[in-house]
Amino acid sequence: MINRGLIIFVLVLVTLSTSIFAVKNTSTHKFKKILIDDFEDADLTFNPSWWAFGNIEATSEINNSKEAKYLKRRSIKLRGIANNWYVGGVGTYLETIDGQVGIDTRPFDHIKLLVRGNKEKAGTIIIELYDDDNGNLQIEPHPTYKSQTKFDDRFIYTLKVDWLGWKVVMIPFVDFVDDNKRFGDDIWNPYKEDGSGGLLQMQLILLGATETELSDIQIDEIKIFKLPPPPPKKFDFDDF
Repeated sequence: MINRGLIIFVLVLVTLSTSIFAVKNTSTHKFKKILIDDFEDADLTFNPSWWAFGNIEATSEINNSKEAKYLKRRSIKLRGIANNWYVGGVGTYLETIDGQVGIDTRPFDHIKLLVRGNKEKAGTIIIELYDDDNGNLQIEPHPTYKSQTKFDDRFIYTLKVDWLGWKVVMIPFVDFVDDNKRFGDDIWNPYKEDGSGGLLQMQLILLGATETELSDIQIDEIKIFKLPPPPPKKFDFDDF
């Protein structure tokens, strides 16, 4: 069992004021989606810029298009040996296509990732989403509790990658849980209102399948989107 108290969550903070961290945004009201990254440019340092921490190796990899028809050319590989379960992680800042800091999540309800387990027990990904609660367009670390934020919420989803090969993973926002109670307002509300920048930052934390095992996964495309409603059910008199 993973002892969460022994895992070090790294919070990387920089004032969000430059378009160098721009998200590859394809958002429109018609399609209701934001492409955070598809890794096609093979550059993890720009558009958007990803930082890495811990004992993780983050590299751009060429995909085998024969493995899945939905794959693009490249993906990001996250790999490393766990130390007491913890490997490390990567993170990026979020912006809109016109360079505005943060994303208003109200038009969206899911996050989608294409995930490859490079072995049957590839590890666990903790997806962290940071919400600007105090309206200063920054995520500040707590001066005493270093793994916590000072004013803003962190919502997480834990994804166990226990499969070999590619899989489409779609996670409803309602499945994310508040991971820092008493910090921020403890409400899922990354909206651009009352001075808030909305959703400012995302981090992917990699854990081992065991305390000291090698973790090895790939991600091709990360997207925020609105799941379309199901088609209307065909009327059938047998239902009555």
